[in-house]
Amino acid sequence: MSRTVPDRAPPPPPRPRPRAAAPVARREAPPAASRGRGLIFPRPDLRGPKLTLGAVWAAAVATTLVLGATPFALLVAGVAAAAAAQAARSWKRAATPRSPLAPAAQVAAAVTVLGALLGPAGVIAMAVLAVIGASAWVMADATRHHRAPSPVDLVLTLVCAAVPAAAVAAPVLLRRHGLEVVFVLMADALVYDAAAWIMGSGSRHRWLGPLCGMVCIGPVTMAVAAVALQFRGSTPWELGGLAAVLAPLGPAAASLVLGDRRAPAGALRRIDSLVLLGPIWAIVATHLGV
Repeated sequence: MSRTVPDRAPPPPPRPRPRAAAPVARREAPPAASRGRGLIFPRPDLRGPKLTLGAVWAAAVATTLVLGATPFALLVAGVAAAAAAQAARSWKRAATPRSPLAPAAQVAAAVTVLGALLGPAGVIAMAVLAVIGASAWVMADATRHHRAPSPVDLVLTLVCAAVPAAAVAAPVLLRRHGLEVVFVLMADALVYDAAAWIMGSGSRHRWLGPLCGMVCIGPVTMAVAAVALQFRGSTPWELGGLAAVLAPLGPAAASLVLGDRRAPAGALRRIDSLVLLGPIWAIVATHLGV
């Protein structure tokens, strides 16, 4: 008899190899600057057509300077008003939000700058009126919203207006007495801004942009010493050195009035190099008899 061979059971399928656990991505801690209010020395802002806007701003400054004190004052008063409003709004994005009144800061800054058309006494008088008016506006707004007026918000409103107003009121005062001196001041600021942005935006070293801006003030100073008639003796070099020292400090001083230094503040950044340079340079130039 023939034996029937039983069918062999098929071999069991191979066990699947256990898959390696996917590596857990570590969440890096954000840099210290992003946890706070942001960098006090701002990085170059690459958003938008910055070269075009810079060229338009430089052309507008030069054109209004030539046209006279009033057109120049209207231009910079508008920029100062926008800068004050941006600074006030930035506090809503701060780690500890505050509520300075942006419209009050805007009007106070514009009124103060336009007061410079009336001379030193006029700018002081208009600044006092701006402080009184902005304070009353802040208190009335708090009353309208059924809350107690905040002294902190009142002070922030005034500071947000004072910083951009101080930056451009001094150039307006200088323009009342002639074109040459204020033209040199604005040229120093514009050259510094352009060089600092162009060189700083392409480098990972934050100090390179301000350093190049300081260096580029040198050719302006040499040109002033060679052809400017109102600058006699060593005054071009003294004022040029002062501009090279003060221009890099202006952006840091302007950053102090921002609640969130990463907030959009294009108008403030347009004039931030003048925050210290404008008033101090004007005072020193007057003392030197320029």
